[in-house]
Amino acid sequence: MASANKKNVSLHDWRSLQRLPGLMLGAVFLVTGLAAAAETAAPTQASTGAVVQSGQIIKDGVSLQLDMSQSMQEGAEARFSLNLRDAASANPIRNARPIAWVDWQGKGDDISGNNSDNNNDNNSEQACRRKVATFIGGDLLHAPALSLNAYYVLALNEDNSISVINPQTGFGGSKLLTMVILHGQGQDWLLTPEQNLWVSQPQVHEVALVDTRNWQVKTQVPVPGHPGQMALRPGTRQVWVLTDDGVTVLAADSAQVLATIQTGLGKHTIAFSDDGKSAFVSNAADNSISLIAASSLKKIADIAVGDKPVAMAWSVKAQLLYVAHEGDGQVLAFDVAGRQAASIKALPGISTIRFAPDGRYGFILNPQKNKLDLLDAATNQIVKVADVTHGPDQVTFSDRIAYIRRRHSEIVQLLPLDAIEHAIQTGQPLALAAVGNGQKAPDQGRSASSLADTTVMVPNGAATLLANPADRTIYYYQEGMSAPAGSFRNYGHEPRAVLVLDHSLQERQPGLYQASARLPKAGNYQLVFYLDSPRMLHCFPLTVQADPARPTPAHYVVTLAGSTSALNTGTSQKLQFIIRDTVSGAAKSGVADLQVLLFNSANNQQLQLDASALDSGAYGITFAAPSSGHYYVYFQSASLGMNWNQTTQLVLTVK
Repeated sequence: MASANKKNVSLHDWRSLQRLPGLMLGAVFLVTGLAAAAETAAPTQASTGAVVQSGQIIKDGVSLQLDMSQSMQEGAEARFSLNLRDAASANPIRNARPIAWVDWQGKGDDISGNNSDNNNDNNSEQACRRKVATFIGGDLLHAPALSLNAYYVLALNEDNSISVINPQTGFGGSKLLTMVILHGQGQDWLLTPEQNLWVSQPQVHEVALVDTRNWQVKTQVPVPGHPGQMALRPGTRQVWVLTDDGVTVLAADSAQVLATIQTGLGKHTIAFSDDGKSAFVSNAADNSISLIAASSLKKIADIAVGDKPVAMAWSVKAQLLYVAHEGDGQVLAFDVAGRQAASIKALPGISTIRFAPDGRYGFILNPQKNKLDLLDAATNQIVKVADVTHGPDQVTFSDRIAYIRRRHSEIVQLLPLDAIEHAIQTGQPLALAAVGNGQKAPDQGRSASSLADTTVMVPNGAATLLANPADRTIYYYQEGMSAPAGSFRNYGHEPRAVLVLDHSLQERQPGLYQASARLPKAGNYQLVFYLDSPRMLHCFPLTVQADPARPTPAHYVVTLAGSTSALNTGTSQKLQFIIRDTVSGAAKSGVADLQVLLFNSANNQQLQLDASALDSGAYGITFAAPSSGHYYVYFQSASLGMNWNQTTQLVLTVK
């Protein structure tokens, strides 16, 4: 019999969830004992005599200045700026890892620092310390109103969707924030500095621009042919999109088409000089590369190269472009003017070339020959060769490690970057390590790989996220460990690529840490600040003003309409739902974009359906459960401002 109930979370589930947010926050929260340190730290002299002047606090030898953007109205996008300096020398404190939250200011939270009563001031310091300990500990029952440490995990799925997951509120059991629905399957994507997301969709000949503040598709830009790889031109707000015939250049902010540049034929890849003045597009069928003057958006020349150029990379160390050829195994180097500077011989079958962050060592992957060639851009010679079995086809880098994905194996090969020089000098083999990335090889998934990376770095920590499409899972790996520390599933979707959108505090200038966030509803808040080294915590008063032009937002609840007969596996059943205003209780009709997500917790099967508006004012779907179990039902409507995680959850039982 179908039943509609709120999901009950067991004590075991709560305890499990409470242990997990620290895992997902990377190195900031992986430092054990932070919560205990914040809770038990003895009051310092500054605790009873802090100096506060217009948002400035001096404690324990640290000067902290808080500045806010001018608009402090509810719903506004606000910028939080925290300036950290040594109080004695006024030198900026660099490479720190501050964390902060915005929380309601409750009774007794006098945290101005100007209280003349030392005892009351000490109590406010203790209250601030308790808040820091609570938030670091990840207590889901006492979450802050706003976190300035947030990042989101994005999964580019095998269908026309992107999963947006908040790993800090449910790691270990996938916490779906929302899903972005595209017109077609995504092939490549990129984030602009303004944190807009661009996604190419070759099946529908469009590129989507997604606003990551509300996770809505702002526009779909038609482009000629089949859009594929995309790149940001360095130092500009231009998105370059490769198509069948060449490249289309878009304005990153307005989505205006700036130019369409025809190059040669065949599969294309793109690379820029580091100053962004020269662009290079490879043409695999023409055995050429096209040199483009990026400032004028004009092609200068088509340059003949070797057999089937399929990958390119720019070395900041050598100031040269390196072109790798699948057909004959050559790697050719060119300067910004298109003049050949070097020719390096490798084996046919190359698919990938990428340089480590310092630009010296280029990683050349050959999945046909199962080889890794290490190119030294200082000498333009291959200095090391290693056997990497099972089709190495992707390499990504952290500051310390190269991650090599193998398409026919779930094992990822790791190469510490600081071990390269030692191996070259001693003549020893490259010290490759291995870490498991799930149970199945990536190529066992249902769909072909995308052009985007399946490995991405976690903000503020030596950790990575590894997507395994065949497992339908994203794994979390802490560098130095022998296995992933955890994982979360992707609601039945295959994550063909993974990306991190970082909303946490970032050092924009020496000692200046900034983050932007949408302000919560009007009221009195505290900005809760914590710095582990040098140790400092403080709570600033913060007021969010009401927006007089903003109407009181409506809130809705979705319930089952009428009675529902028993649900059986494989039987088509019509379900009806009613949307009601939670204040007035009135039914809401005429909603054209209500979507229903049904998720089977037993086997992670997922169905996403569009609900049809009925004459009765209700909304209907036809549901045929593919298997028995408990189906959790979620709702989304962009027009009503409802996301998957913001609606009352229903549970249907299917026998």
